[in-house]
Amino acid sequence: MKNEKNSAAPGTWKLRCGLMSRLLGFSFFISLFSFSPAGAQGLGRYKADFHVSATNFIETIAIEWQRGQVFVPVTIGGQTYRFLLDTGAGQSVVFSDSPLAQGPHVGNIISHDATGRTDTVSMTLLPPVMLGSLKLTGLRATVQPRTSSIDGILGFDLVNGGLVMTIDVPRRRLILSDQRWPLSKKEEQALGIVGMKYSLNFHVPYIDIIPFGEHRERVLFDTGSRQFFSMNKAHFDDAEAEKHGGDLTVEGRIVGRHAIGHYGTEPEGEVAFLQLDSLRLGRCAFSRLHCVTTQGGSHLGSRLLEYGSVTFDPRHRRMLFIPNAPTDRAIAVGNRQVEIAFVADDQGRPSVGLVWPQGEPFRLGFRPGDVVEQIDGRPVVSLSQFVLWPFVRGREYQFTVSSPEGLRRHIRWVRLPAVNR
Repeated sequence: MKNEKNSAAPGTWKLRCGLMSRLLGFSFFISLFSFSPAGAQGLGRYKADFHVSATNFIETIAIEWQRGQVFVPVTIGGQTYRFLLDTGAGQSVVFSDSPLAQGPHVGNIISHDATGRTDTVSMTLLPPVMLGSLKLTGLRATVQPRTSSIDGILGFDLVNGGLVMTIDVPRRRLILSDQRWPLSKKEEQALGIVGMKYSLNFHVPYIDIIPFGEHRERVLFDTGSRQFFSMNKAHFDDAEAEKHGGDLTVEGRIVGRHAIGHYGTEPEGEVAFLQLDSLRLGRCAFSRLHCVTTQGGSHLGSRLLEYGSVTFDPRHRRMLFIPNAPTDRAIAVGNRQVEIAFVADDQGRPSVGLVWPQGEPFRLGFRPGDVVEQIDGRPVVSLSQFVLWPFVRGREYQFTVSSPEGLRRHIRWVRLPAVNR
């Protein structure tokens, strides 16, 4: 990609980066890693002081959108890798079995996962990183055990290091710039842009939303999560007790667990299945939104990106949501309820952590605690193997499961529906 050098007026900036042109025409399982400052002798400090090879630039990079997540091509040492873009990660991540983890050790740091567990992990200094034609020198990454087939993670340190970042899934592009955000709040409002302040906690962005009634909830905007929204169960209970349940339908409750962090699965507890009819993000509202509660923190996930692009302005710590089509009405999401979720049991095997009593998997016979032993007669030995299983959309499979009591049974189930609603 070619840098676009620019010292022109903000209007030119808008047209060149392509962010506003569509608006003016009215047409624009991964773990959470976050990091705390040194709190013990020998620990390093969080830093986002990398150097960028260009100044006064706007860089557009093609991205992949797959299964509700954003992947960015990253070139290091002449080889191109596939990194997940994860705003819920305070710092970039490489895996311990990768050659990228063999760089200079630059200290240890405390890592917090999505379930609140912590560990002390090593940091490495990456070789020069190419994003499009931009060369980033001095980018640090934590070294984590491998939990997926991706090559690494780009974290929120890109923004904390001073880059304006736009994630534009409808146009499959990531835009990075060192220029000022050009629009005033009045201009943003006229264009239907929703601007809101974000705060940093463990170096990742939190915003305030109103999920139902007048209940205000502080959420992490986490592109590492495939869900649209998940709400902390204790916060939900408090809101129910205070009768803040307007625009809310409880579609069921069950004891289970579904959130997986890098260091384990959330504790078992009651999970509420919800339908929200007026989740408000600034001036923008969403209806017919299905979600579940979690024992961990509330978060707004990557599915938001299907309905508009998001820009982070680090200078003013603002997050801007640009809807695909400005409207005064609530945006109907109409997503499927979470019908089943798999977690690892104490032996690392895939087990049913959560199953919605009104869903098809429950009707077919899946129950919390069931362990998946075989698929079409082939043994399944780990959750990671199950996650990477080459399921074909619309095809039925025979699952052999065993209950906690040792009862073995066969269930025929289409794991991936033919139509992904």
